[in-house]
Amino acid sequence: MKKIFTVLIFLISILGIAQEEKLSQKEILLKAYFSKDSSDYYFQQAKNKLFSKSDSIHYQYFKFFKNDELRNKDSTLYYAEKILPFYLKNDSIQNIEYIYERLHYLYKREGVYEKALVYNQKLLDLSEQQNKLGKTSKYLTDKSTLNHDFENFEEGVAIGKDAFLTALKTKENQKENIIYANNAIAINFDDWHKPDSAIFYHQKNLDLIKKQEDSLNYGFVFNNLGNTFLKDKKYQEAKKMISLALKRNLEKGNSYNLATNYTNLATIAYQENKNDLAEEYFEEAKKHSDLSNSIEKIRDVIQQEAWYYKKTGNFQKALELQEKFYVLKDSVFQEERLAKFAELETKYQTEKKEAELATTRANLAEKELDLERKNTIIYGSIATAFIIGLLGYLLYNQQKLKNKQLHKEAELKSALVKIETQNKLQEQRLRISRDLHDNIGAQLTFIISSIDNLQFAFPNMEQNISQKLKNISEFTSKTICELRDTIWAMNKEKISVEDLQARISNFIEKARTASPNTVFRFQFDSEKNKQYEFSSVVGMNIYRIIQEAVNNALKYAEASEIKVHIEKLQQQFKIEIIDNGKGFVLAEVELGNGINNIKERAKEIGGEAEVNTIMREGTQILILLPVLDENS
Repeated sequence: MKKIFTVLIFLISILGIAQEEKLSQKEILLKAYFSKDSSDYYFQQAKNKLFSKSDSIHYQYFKFFKNDELRNKDSTLYYAEKILPFYLKNDSIQNIEYIYERLHYLYKREGVYEKALVYNQKLLDLSEQQNKLGKTSKYLTDKSTLNHDFENFEEGVAIGKDAFLTALKTKENQKENIIYANNAIAINFDDWHKPDSAIFYHQKNLDLIKKQEDSLNYGFVFNNLGNTFLKDKKYQEAKKMISLALKRNLEKGNSYNLATNYTNLATIAYQENKNDLAEEYFEEAKKHSDLSNSIEKIRDVIQQEAWYYKKTGNFQKALELQEKFYVLKDSVFQEERLAKFAELETKYQTEKKEAELATTRANLAEKELDLERKNTIIYGSIATAFIIGLLGYLLYNQQKLKNKQLHKEAELKSALVKIETQNKLQEQRLRISRDLHDNIGAQLTFIISSIDNLQFAFPNMEQNISQKLKNISEFTSKTICELRDTIWAMNKEKISVEDLQARISNFIEKARTASPNTVFRFQFDSEKNKQYEFSSVVGMNIYRIIQEAVNNALKYAEASEIKVHIEKLQQQFKIEIIDNGKGFVLAEVELGNGINNIKERAKEIGGEAEVNTIMREGTQILILLPVLDENS
């Protein structure tokens, strides 16, 4: 359909240059082409308006394409013979190419493969002359399928691979050309009884047509993969693929492909002993093979029907169909035609090699002349070049030594700057941590002491005020603990696995003291990873995540058991905090209570946090952190 549309665009463009008074002829010819019932009437109207040879050629050009569309072989060939000399004389490459293309497909449908090969070769010559790699790939693919239809499978594979390599060099329609080339290779391998190779190339195509809109244009990929499964007696896989192809081809209305789909589905049905279904599919296959006018499709349906009737015991019908099949096959594979096909292919290869040889000889002769001219210059230049080279070598060595020295000096300076920067950062961290400890820590301790003194000095104060003071004291104590944790992290450039384990263990012990009725289980698989170190930021965030998760479990979950498990996998650190508390429904709860805080902390250090919870069964918080570098 795409080819027909391209041709129509060209037909309109060549008529667009006509004079103003001939626009009516253009409209009539277009109506003649598109009309189904009144085509002859409009063509007669256009014929009455012929005023020049150019008008006649345009008229016959439309007649050629209309007859080809209607599958009127004799009329198509008649008009081709009329218009080709004109276009060849005027070197109208695009018109010639369209005509050759139609004649190529006409003879391919008829099963006259040696003539189809002639026009295929003409198309290849035209595309190579114009250096149109996309067209060359397309026509090589057609040549590969011709060899397949003529059962030259090894040659078909080789030509299909040439088509694929050519397609890789193209920019326009590259994906389309690659898919068609892969398909040609695959069907040759398939009928060459090499299913693994066929499936390999079909699978490459499936990877290329993942988008739904793409797959509609390439239903044959699914069918041909299904056909390979069918031959390997994998009927379910075959049925799945062919059904996908059928759905797409019904939407596209492609009789040639539909004939193949229904033939394959009929074969699967009778192999599964679903004979009524098989006969329904055979009827559809015959209808579409007749509509396609393809000898190949008609022949395939007859062969499968013959095997079907043989399987069901109707040997008389099977024999009739088998004889009909052999008549069609013999019409394609006569010895004379086989020889002609081989002769044409050999002639093409010989001409190609002779052309390459002639080009090589011409290039060699030109190179010899160039060599003689260059020799007179070269010998006179050798001495000068030697002297210049020697001077250059000495200068190069001197510059190389200088550059090497400069490079070493730069490296040394860079190392000194880096060390100095690290020392300054460490000094700054220590200074800040001392200030926090000496100033803010002392002030918070003073606040706690003052609150305790107030409670002692006023033993009879109101209970609500006493409770508030107690809360402030507890909050301040907690702040001091967090401040100490922060100072601990700031004092370290790196935090080792053992440091982190000790810190978390200390926190778990405090939690156990604060909640004696809760069982805590802490497992840290650190023996094999003692040398691993985190940055202070990563280590502190891990500690805070565990602290937040445990506090949540104690405060909200009413858990009787809390488990903390840290494990280093091959490429990840896995952290789990699991409780057996009351749980909650994620979809119905706003992620407060520190869960958002946990997720943000995990994200900040390049990890992911996942919350899994079930009502009345408990909650799991899973943190996965990447292991980037053993020294990170």
